[in-house]
Amino acid sequence: MVNKKESSRSRITLAITLIVASFLSAFFLASFSNKGDNYWVVAHDVSIGHQLVVGDLEVRHVDLGDSALLYIPADEDPLGMITSGKFHNGQLLSRTDITSSGRVMATSAVPISIRMSDVAYGIVQGEQVDIYWVIDSQNGELPVDPVMILGGVTLLSFDAKSKNFGTDASLTIAVEETQVLHLLVATTHGRLVVVRSHV
Repeated sequence: MVNKKESSRSRITLAITLIVASFLSAFFLASFSNKGDNYWVVAHDVSIGHQLVVGDLEVRHVDLGDSALLYIPADEDPLGMITSGKFHNGQLLSRTDITSSGRVMATSAVPISIRMSDVAYGIVQGEQVDIYWVIDSQNGELPVDPVMILGGVTLLSFDAKSKNFGTDASLTIAVEETQVLHLLVATTHGRLVVVRSHV
């Protein structure tokens, strides 16, 4: 009879111990999983000089540890700020790459059409390109040196479908608003050549 009581007590003690252990493990798991905080990340690729608006950003929960001060938490409002660096989809919004200063010019998306032979091979959307203005000599005119009219601009889109037909290529580039007219004037005479900034 004594053995049955002791066995029953040991089972109860074991059961209580297991229940307490399960509660403790659940508590610790919840504590560790809740580490971190909510931060702003960009919802799509953003170029330099872009003013942040609704739809550019979304909130994600991440644990940044000691580097948390470098990024914008969800309780701060970055809308209206201007990017001084380029961001990719899903990238955390860092304090060092946005500014409220007007020194960073807003950019415009400018579509241009260029002969396929004047576009550097292998360029892809999102990379930096240089735009040169070239005037071909005709009817005995003196040659004119090519001029780089835009450097390090972001290629927003590139339609390579026409490449198969050997015709013009359609590109959209991010250009500072003050340089848009300069670029469009260059398209009226001569031709434009797109060069990869880094190979």
